Amino acid sequence: MRVRRSTGLDSGTPGAWEIAEALRIKIEAELLDQAVFGRPAPVLFAAVATHYIQTVDPGPADLRNLDELIKAFGTRPVAEVTRKEIESYYHSRFSGRKPQTQRRHENTLRALLNFAVKKGHLPALPYWQRAEVPRKKGSGVMKRFLPGEAELLIDGAPPHLRPFFATLLVTGARVTQTLHLKREHFVLKLGCGLVHFPKTKNGNAYTRPLHDYAVGILADWVASRRDRHPEMFLTDRNQPYAVTPGRGGQVRRGFQRARERCVERLKAIGLHDRARIITETTPHWFRHNLANTLRQDHRLDARTIAEAGMWESVSLVNDTYIADVPAHVEEALKGLAFGQTRLGLQPQRKAKTQ
Repeated sequence: MRVRRSTGLDSGTPGAWEIAEALRIKIEAELLDQAVFGRPAPVLFAAVATHYIQTVDPGPADLRNLDELIKAFGTRPVAEVTRKEIESYYHSRFSGRKPQTQRRHENTLRALLNFAVKKGHLPALPYWQRAEVPRKKGSGVMKRFLPGEAELLIDGAPPHLRPFFATLLVTGARVTQTLHLKREHFVLKLGCGLVHFPKTKNGNAYTRPLHDYAVGILADWVASRRDRHPEMFLTDRNQPYAVTPGRGGQVRRGFQRARERCVERLKAIGLHDRARIITETTPHWFRHNLANTLRQDHRLDARTIAEAGMWESVSLVNDTYIADVPAHVEEALKGLAFGQTRLGLQPQRKAKTQ
């Protein structure tokens, strides 16, 4: 294998010939790996990042993060970037910053390196100690729509997003696993509607009932279309949504418009407290709403809710999605004798049952 490659070194620089010899030995080792062991040729970090940007079309925040990563690692082969270098970079770059800020930056790097793995430039995703973001149980508000609020929000959404939001509402599915569903994944028949999710975050496939509320909206949407796209959901330009791993927000602007209209309607009828809460909603609220509705209105246990909402982890449902107290705590609190005792009398204790 004949190779002509410049080192870019000035021959008059002290130690230049030694550096050039070290580079020659390194290049020979790489060629040997390719010819004998079939290992892929090394690809520069900057080249992988450029390919990633062209393929994925990341958002503005990701682009800013990628620019910083290219400056830090761009001239190195992506397979040679070590855990120590990554951790050193984040330690100096985000010193004194909130861990949430660093974690968002790390998510960009992780998405890029996953892309490199898929393209064969990396044997596996490298490990590094990521920023620990403290997780607080519960939320400032209960992530649940009161009766009629979700429907009001969906009515205010752009026409191309109403069927999508209706599907999220009745299934509690994730945004990413729903956005690219095809028409063939739906059975739009009143009383027996179905939707099939062929690929979810946990790698499983699910078929779930489709409420008549969503069936009606989806059927009207399909009847109004004149395109031949197999996808069920389209953009405002009647095109399928781009598959952009590691990037969300393709429906964010439409949801914001729907939310603003919903807030205006709630304020107009005097529900100012609910209007303030609705301003905090996101499309992911539909998923929280399913879990909380099934628990509070139907008293279902966490395992059943996990099956209904396509969660593989029951503990995740308990810790993250159900916004109520455990049954034994609720029973104990409701059993307290507030307002039933007289001054000076000792409350009667219930005998323990074996």
